[in-house]
Amino acid sequence: KALGARRVIFTSSMAAVRATNQPPKNGNFYTNKDWNTLSELGKNWGSSYQYSKRKSEERALELSKEMDLELNTVCPSFIFGPPCKGVTSTSYSITLVKEWMEGRSQVQSRLTSDIRDVAIAHVRAGRVASAGRRYIVASEARVPSAEIAKALIRSIQKYSGDTIYDIDQIKWDEKFDGGAIKIGQQEVACSEMLENELMGLTCRPTAESFEDMARAIIEQKLLQQE
Repeated sequence: KALGARRVIFTSSMAAVRATNQPPKNGNFYTNKDWNTLSELGKNWGSSYQYSKRKSEERALELSKEMDLELNTVCPSFIFGPPCKGVTSTSYSITLVKEWMEGRSQVQSRLTSDIRDVAIAHVRAGRVASAGRRYIVASEARVPSAEIAKALIRSIQKYSGDTIYDIDQIKWDEKFDGGAIKIGQQEVACSEMLENELMGLTCRPTAESFEDMARAIIEQKLLQQE
């Protein structure tokens, strides 16, 4: 604030919105009105991580009031999408997708956010007139793991060039059903708010995020090759 800042854009998480298997407040899908009320510190790694996201957002709200700063919050789900060219990253999402493409672990259904959409949301949340807003940036439903696997395979076939990757080694999880909200059902309501308040922001389809991510991994030679 001493430097003239009037507004802070805080990066939170869907983990602050809901815990694993926590039912939505309205009984149907999660909105920006939902808060994670079930995760516990010390119960296990996942629960502790989700707990920390909720507590961090709550603390940001407290500090913004203490410092008389405007605060807008962005809550992405699991972030995927292409890494920047020339940037070496060891992010968990890149490591995970590499494992899927290499057949070292099964492709999983995830509620996704595209890194490009998340970046745009942060910029626009700083420019809109409203303050005290909480924006979920995510696809509104999980797609089946088989669809994600097919998106990865399409990029391997299209962009691998002379290098041959064994697409037959790519497998996907067929057991996980989505948890509290089943795969394919609306899990989040956020698209209308993003479009109306963040200058027409529309989240990319999940398949597009994975196709672009796989292409970047191939072109930047991030895949293990025997």
